[in-house]
Amino acid sequence: MAKNKMNLIQIGGLLLLLVVLPLGSWYYLQTGLNYRIQALNELKDIAPLADFELVNYNDSLVKAERFADQLVVGHFYTGANKEAYFDLLQRMEEQFDERKDVYFLTFRAGTDIATRAESAQLLLDSKVEDPEQFFFLHGDAAQIAGLAKTMKLDGAVQSGSLVDNARLFFADSAMVRSTYDMNNAEDLKLLIKHITLNLHPIEEPDIIFERETEK
Repeated sequence: MAKNKMNLIQIGGLLLLLVVLPLGSWYYLQTGLNYRIQALNELKDIAPLADFELVNYNDSLVKAERFADQLVVGHFYTGANKEAYFDLLQRMEEQFDERKDVYFLTFRAGTDIATRAESAQLLLDSKVEDPEQFFFLHGDAAQIAGLAKTMKLDGAVQSGSLVDNARLFFADSAMVRSTYDMNNAEDLKLLIKHITLNLHPIEEPDIIFERETEK
């Protein structure tokens, strides 16, 4: 009787090892794959990231080519939805601060010193004043509106002029892939999902072993 019980336990262990665990692993991998495929299918090639050379809030010149192979979240800022927008930037900074492939671009009409100073203060007040990741880019009104039009950002520009809007865009490898309403919680979840699933693999540094010097 004890021998039969032991055989049953052994058979159960083999079934767990050979059947149940592989099926569970397959299901887990398949679910993750389906999730990724669904997320990638949500992204479209809307328009190329517009070419630009604009003045940043810190007076440096920033060119679009800097972000050619990176992930970009952008917004054409008019002052509307200020609280919601800078709250979003704070959350993004908390989540993606250590990433070297995620950038946040805010486009604003106005190149005068006062406008740029106000932009710098907005970033400072929001604790996202990081010139390597957060950019507040300035151009004249027609130029900024033209960029929004080139990137086909419906709702950000009307009749050739930038208008109050709550639209964000996500670009990957210099291609605008999707847009979102910053006041819509589900849209923001979608944005974070799209960023996360497109993050570049982190390259681990090579480990170098040094031989001990013979004494």
